[in-house]
Amino acid sequence: MSATPPGGGSRVLSLTSAQWAAAGVALGLVALLLWFAYQRGIASGGWQSAANARDRRELLNRIDALENENGTLNAKIAELEMSRRLDKQAYGQVERTLGELQSAMSRESDDLAFYKSIVSPADGISGLRIQRFEVAQGAKDRQFLLRLTLIQAMRHDTTAAGLVQIALSGLQGKRPTRHTIGELLNRPNAKIPFSFKYFQTIEQTIELPAGFVPYTVDVTLTSGKLRAPVERSFPWKTGTQTAL
Repeated sequence: MSATPPGGGSRVLSLTSAQWAAAGVALGLVALLLWFAYQRGIASGGWQSAANARDRRELLNRIDALENENGTLNAKIAELEMSRRLDKQAYGQVERTLGELQSAMSRESDDLAFYKSIVSPADGISGLRIQRFEVAQGAKDRQFLLRLTLIQAMRHDTTAAGLVQIALSGLQGKRPTRHTIGELLNRPNAKIPFSFKYFQTIEQTIELPAGFVPYTVDVTLTSGKLRAPVERSFPWKTGTQTAL
């Protein structure tokens, strides 16, 4: 290094070649460090980006899997709901069909018993019989339909013919009272005729007097071919009853 002589004006500094070399080396090291740091930053950023991308793919895959599972479960639930509805509908249909079959079987059993009683009664006794009696509510409170079924058991070569008398016994207030079918129809001496070979159902609508409460119904059949009247009694109640 050289300088101006003492006492001179300004001083001019000059570097030797060795000093320039040392400065170049230092600058090179700084540049290398900066490049290394830059590359490390790039590498680190790229790894982080790759990791984020991988995590995103995993989340998306998990979402897809969950959506698929959810869709499968929803489909299964819908299938079970449909099965439940179909089972209930099928069960209801079976119940209805069973009820209809039971009703039909009951009717057929009743019909079978009825026709057997005509052709071959259990007691083996032939002749005119009172088979059924029914009371049904009419259009008015004190109006009733009486339905009586008569049969001729075993003996079908002749016609059974005669008259039916129906009488209701009960209370008028506290007083025992009896009304015949003719009295209830305002024809005191009237009776109901019958004529058949196998069976006949007789229907008659009546209206009970105000305050009269019936308890029993007495049915009497008379015919010129009978040695004695055929008589049966029934309790007064709505519904079908067989002979007592």
